This record gives sequence, C-alpha cells and structure tokens, in this order.
Amino acid sequence: MTTLETQIAQLTAAQNWVALHAAAEQLLAGNKSSSLGWRAKGIAELMSGSGTLALLQAAALGDQDAMLWIGVIQELGLVTGQPVQAGLVVKQVQYQRLRRSGYMDWPKEIHLETLALCNAKCSFCPYPNMERQGDRMPDELIEKIIGDLQAMPKNLPLIVSLFKVNDPLLDKRIFSIAHQVTNHLSNARLRLFTNGSPLTDSIVEKIAGIQRLEHLWVSLNECEETAYETLMGLPLRRTLEKLDALHARVAVGFPHQVVVSRVADQSERDLAFVRFVKERYPHFSTFLIGRGDWAGQVAGGQTTATPPLGCERWFEVSIMASGKVALCCMDGEGKHVIGDVRQDSIYDIYNHPDYRKMRQFQSFRAGAAAPCDSCVY
Repeated sequence: MTTLETQIAQLTAAQNWVALHAAAEQLLAGNKSSSLGWRAKGIAELMSGSGTLALLQAAALGDQDAMLWIGVIQELGLVTGQPVQAGLVVKQVQYQRLRRSGYMDWPKEIHLETLALCNAKCSFCPYPNMERQGDRMPDELIEKIIGDLQAMPKNLPLIVSLFKVNDPLLDKRIFSIAHQVTNHLSNARLRLFTNGSPLTDSIVEKIAGIQRLEHLWVSLNECEETAYETLMGLPLRRTLEKLDALHARVAVGFPHQVVVSRVADQSERDLAFVRFVKERYPHFSTFLIGRGDWAGQVAGGQTTATPPLGCERWFEVSIMASGKVALCCMDGEGKHVIGDVRQDSIYDIYNHPDYRKMRQFQSFRAGAAAPCDSCVY
C-alpha cells in the first residue's frame, strides 16, 4: 500500500471528509482508473451532499466496498422513504461490514460484570430495582470466560468492558482481572466505567498501570449540585474533588483517555454540561448519550427515535455476575437471557441459532423482535 493509499484509509476512518476529497483527487490525478480514488472521492462527496456519481464510477470499476456503500444507500432509501442522511449511511456501512467479517462467529465486545454493585442510585438506570444486586462472579468462572476467549482468532480485535450495570471499581479484584485479560488475550483492549466517586489517588494509579485500556469512562451527568444529587444519589462536591485530582494527574501524564458523559435530555442543560467539562476539565473528552428505556425496564421514556439501522450490539456478549448472558448491554435486568457461561462456551452461546440469526438476517432493527425494534442504541 502506497503512502497516499494509507492516508486515504486513515482519513476515511477519521471521517475527515475535506482532506479525504483532496487525497482522492491527488490519487486520481496520477491514475484515473483507480477504484480506490473514485471510492474515496465518492464517500467525501456523499458526506458533503454532492451526490453519488463518483461512488458509482468506483462500483463500475469493480470496487466491492463502493458497491457496499451504494447498496446501503439504496436500502436506507427504501426503509425510510426519505432522502438518505449521510451520517446514517456511515453507521449502516459499519454494521454491514461487521456482517461480512469474523465477528459473525466471534463477538467484537464482551461485557463482564464481575460484581453487581454500585453506590449510585441513578434514576435513568435499572440498578436501583435490580434483583441481582450484590451478585459476585466466582474467580473460577472469570478464568473460564477468559479461557473461552483464548480460542478466538488472534487477528480479530476484541473489546472487554469490565462492567455491565455496576461500578467495577467497587470490586477489589478488578485490577487483577484486568491484568488476567491483557496477559491471556493478546487481541483484547479494555474499557472501564465509573460514576467517579471511587476514584481515589490509589485507584487512579492502579488504573494508570492497566495495559491496553481504551478509555476510562466517567458517568457524571450533571454539574449542578441539586440536579446531580437528585439524579444520582451521590454528593457532587466529593465526586468533583475526585475528578479534579484525576484531571491534575492527566495533565502530568496519565496514559489513558478520560471521557466524561451525560445522559442527555435534549434540554439546555446538555450544552451547559459540555461547557462545564470543557472549562473545568480541558484534558477530558465529553460525550452526550441519548436516554433509552433499557429494553423497557426503566420508566421515563427515550429522548431520541429508534434509528433505521442495524444494531452493532448483536455482535456483543453481555455477561452478568450470575453467569447468565443478557440479550445485550441494554438488557440491564437480564430479562432476555440468551445463555449461561457456567454451562456453555461463549462461542456456543454467541452462535446459538436464535441469536445468530439476528446478525445474520436482520439488516435493520425495525425488522427484529421486541425489544430491539424500539431501542435507540
């Protein structure tokens, strides 16, 4: 692969459409029959609203990826009956690529809930009424799960999220478990999630020592004291003190990305939250999450509509502390169990015909059964 071709791949992944268009034009200037050049130009023009002629040219030259983009555009047009939104095309192309990859046979992400415990009482979360509160996954079962995943092809990247409906930092074993994962699964990267309150200096240093950590995700949600404490049942001042100390550590060399998120409600407080984080914590990233109803398990309604897309969570395995496997990460209470890792391997659960058929035959979640047909994630 030439330097320019590598650049085009990187710009496409980064979704830098202006620079991608310029790189495509440069490639085509040297080779008018480059299907990669026409495809890259077509994707960039699609994102800018300039049509699909260049993508059609790439497809005519036999470019399989361009054919995928064209097929997705046609599918979305038929499903929505409206002009196709470029952002939806990008997401659906990602979904269709998953269906053509090794992830049909192996999950791209594992949610591993080692201790079903949280010290917050968030009103948007199923935890306050969850029946499995306090369940602790046995060490032997954790080892068995890691052993199952060792059979996975080493060239297939895996995300291991050490949480489900819990704060993993409340499990004293979590750092030992993280090291077990990275020591035994060379293809795995980790994700950690917390409400921020357990982030003592000692905990932060232990997190800094984790290898291949994708990010530390902090669910803060509110920056005003009354709203925060009503929503989460924790004292805001104490949490912000922990985040202040973490931010100071990031400023001098914390090795992992820190993301601070809010479950959005489409109000002015969403933007106020983003401003607060950017001003107080410039070394952190911010993320707004649309509120869902957790597969109908949390009252309050969803703040966004179900997108006309396939669901990437059909390519995940969500393991509760009991060992039972929930339908997905949004099946917080485990009302839709698809297997049990105490009895079967992760591979066999993931490839059970009733679960495999969702990712194999469903292009859009609207065609799936409940609760997938109304989910916003």
